[in-house]
Amino acid sequence: MKIIWIIILILLASIFLGCVGKQPVTEPLATPTPSAAPSPTPSQTTIVPTQTPENTPFSTSPVQYRSWIDSDYGFYKIRAVKDNASYQLAPDFDTRNFSINEGDTVRWMNDDMFDFSFTLVNNEGLWTGRTAFMQYQGQRFEYTFNKTGIYTFYVKEFPKLAPQKITVK
Repeated sequence: MKIIWIIILILLASIFLGCVGKQPVTEPLATPTPSAAPSPTPSQTTIVPTQTPENTPFSTSPVQYRSWIDSDYGFYKIRAVKDNASYQLAPDFDTRNFSINEGDTVRWMNDDMFDFSFTLVNNEGLWTGRTAFMQYQGQRFEYTFNKTGIYTFYVKEFPKLAPQKITVK
């Protein structure tokens, strides 16, 4: 019985200690010595002011705002996309009352988990009838705002949901 315990002890010791062998000896690497580099001679530079053109028109690409609609929460989430890149809106961004620029687009999307249909209605008559009808979850409707003004939207099937007001500058 003692022999079995000794064999088990030797096996455990060899497992935990690993292979016993010589450690490779590494030679220290040579440290490079800095060489003297010629120092640059200071020269006098003349600063010439450049003229900035006045009233230079600049091109800004339009922003697409994506607004999600739900039967319980209404217009509950918005994401802004510009040049195929989504950018962060302020944490206190109001999804029901916000401003956009002329030429920007808003895309509304039916994000209802119960698959309710939505008809987006505009009080200012931007479209009529069932143009903005989103029957199933994932369906969307978008509109590009080419005129300044204040526009109000609501969901026809859920009149108690708070409306969304978009100001176009």
